[in-house]
Amino acid sequence: MSNYSSLSRVLSPFRVQAKFEENSLPASPTLNPKRYMADITLYCYLLGTPINSAIPVDIGEMTRVEGIDVPIEKFSFGHLKKQIWPNNNEANKLRLWKFETPFKKDNEKLRILNENFCNDTELEQELGEELSPGELIRTIFPVGYVFLPNHIHIIVEPPSSPATTGTDGGSLSIPMKRQAEPQDYDNNRKPVAPHVREFWNELSKAQIVLKLPDNADKTIYTSERLSKYMKVEENKIVLNDNVMLNSQDELIFCDGSPVIESEVVKMDFVKFLRFRISPNEIVDDIDSQDILIKKSYLQMIEKIELDRADGTKGCVIVGSPGIGKTHFSLYLAFYITRRYNSDDNMYEQRFKEKSRLLHIRSNGAVMIVVNPEHEYPQGDFFYIVDSDKPAPWKTKYTFLVTTPKCNLWHDFVKTHPRKYYAPIWSEEEIWNVWNWNDQYKNKVSETRVRELIKKWGCIPRRVFVEHNDEPDLAYLVSKCDVYRVIKNDGGDLDNEYSGKVIHIIPNNNFTDKKFVPASAEVNEALYRHYETHTKDAIINLIRDLAGGAGGTFAGNFFEMLAHDVLRKGGKFKIRRLTDDNHKWPAQNLDLQGLEPNRYDDVQGINSGYYNFPKIKNFESVDTIAPQCNGIHHLYQITIARKHDTKVNGLLKLETHLGGNLPIHLYFVVPSINHIFDNFHFQNYVTTGGDKYKGWNTTTKWVRDNIEQYVLEIELDKM
Repeated sequence: MSNYSSLSRVLSPFRVQAKFEENSLPASPTLNPKRYMADITLYCYLLGTPINSAIPVDIGEMTRVEGIDVPIEKFSFGHLKKQIWPNNNEANKLRLWKFETPFKKDNEKLRILNENFCNDTELEQELGEELSPGELIRTIFPVGYVFLPNHIHIIVEPPSSPATTGTDGGSLSIPMKRQAEPQDYDNNRKPVAPHVREFWNELSKAQIVLKLPDNADKTIYTSERLSKYMKVEENKIVLNDNVMLNSQDELIFCDGSPVIESEVVKMDFVKFLRFRISPNEIVDDIDSQDILIKKSYLQMIEKIELDRADGTKGCVIVGSPGIGKTHFSLYLAFYITRRYNSDDNMYEQRFKEKSRLLHIRSNGAVMIVVNPEHEYPQGDFFYIVDSDKPAPWKTKYTFLVTTPKCNLWHDFVKTHPRKYYAPIWSEEEIWNVWNWNDQYKNKVSETRVRELIKKWGCIPRRVFVEHNDEPDLAYLVSKCDVYRVIKNDGGDLDNEYSGKVIHIIPNNNFTDKKFVPASAEVNEALYRHYETHTKDAIINLIRDLAGGAGGTFAGNFFEMLAHDVLRKGGKFKIRRLTDDNHKWPAQNLDLQGLEPNRYDDVQGINSGYYNFPKIKNFESVDTIAPQCNGIHHLYQITIARKHDTKVNGLLKLETHLGGNLPIHLYFVVPSINHIFDNFHFQNYVTTGGDKYKGWNTTTKWVRDNIEQYVLEIELDKM
């Protein structure tokens, strides 16, 4: 006879009820029988048995338990165990949970519970906290409690021993729990705290909240056609659980289809994801219940979804330290629970300096995987890894969100995942968060936010976390080897040093990147450090990184080097450039040394000085030296072979270029890659970048009076 049939034979409702009657009825006829009538009946389901074998346990005003009368106000779950297995010394090994679910053969919840029971999976993930033997029935089922008809009330887990002896002397067979491979799998799962489980189970119900501008017409969103998808609360719109927004700010269902087929509903407002439960102490590095939904989050997800069509099973998403990669990984988890709600998720993160891997099942179970190396998950599931080393599993798709430190994902790249690059924040996004959250407004002043952005760039960690613990810039640059970081493709970009001064900027589709200094102040600090300690590093960086991912650093360093060289004067090789592309011969140019003058606006330009702006924002040239040896000198410093010049910027300099003196515009280039030899006449363009065509009496002096030259700075002589 099978375990199931033998167990149901012994514990069928009728057989058990008969035993309860024998044990519950008083022996003395002088006692009041009404005291022993059932006040409540609890249907207790023993895992591993057919559903129709659930045990009804009657509890009256007075209930006899192993010959002792127990009043209902003192009846505990320890007594209930003895009623389930009367006169059995194994009864105390039963585990009980309150779990109300209908009597149905196709009950999915019971099917999952039985599956977990047979696989020896911790039941706390599904059932919550176990009922204590000393806990009183009336604390869980108080007077007036409404019992739903035809429902199970208590789940019972039997002990794992092969058999126990029943009251009739027969053998009570217990379904044996299947041993998983490897043998220590039984100890490889442990429950999470109830609030952690609740957070992950409620993630799909997180709200997308949009902030309406003050002048917005709210009636559009309260109309009959849209109110079924959202509600307006003061100056905010809260979307329903069945809709989301795409990267074009269009309202869509969670499966990606448009909400209204005949029209596009656009909602181009600042948006946040509001969790039902705060992620504080659940997800590391996030203590706010609202996180900004950056447009780049939506764009990257759509790009990844598009690229998944080629069968790739994973990707690496690389970003600068401090940009909120965990925010993205959490939004990604939210997206998956909405878009693919029938799939399981694995979420792994460094939590309190230790790796923590959670298995989040679509049925609501959440458990910690103790050792991923002993885990062999099967079937389709999504795997999100936040700044940790991913396990080598076959998944539906694996997302690794990380800094460029390749030791985390060296093995993973052997599976040929796609690689994407996450952008830093924009100033607008920083201010959106600051204006949204009064907590930040109270902690960080507006002036302080501006200071931090100017010095460290738009990195939310610098602004919202480290605002009172600002890193020492001089120390950081002394520890940062820009050349090595970039030549190693960012592999040495870390949280402590280089990651604070070097940022990753992706291209439009997130598939390529460049490395840039965090700010103009950081750029100058790096240059001055190298200039003082190892000037060869500047030359090597310019020579080797121009034109690649480190091109911005090469260009910036060359510009600073060129400023130092040009203002000191000397002999330089130049070549005339004309619009007929005639190859003029090279010639020498002697420049006199000039005092530098840093100006705020063009009114601060002085004749006879080497003038360059304090902030690099002038649109046409980098330097102007008016009236030097009878010539107006303009310098545009570049490491590229093409550098068009905007007419608008030159017009702003007209008052400093008078006196009928020649005007020479020098394109200053380094002695690398044959730039000097192959440099051609550069176009004059509009502010939009189009070739300038609107020459008139006001502007034609630019075309007719300015002579273009290319000027070379020989790096080997530095």
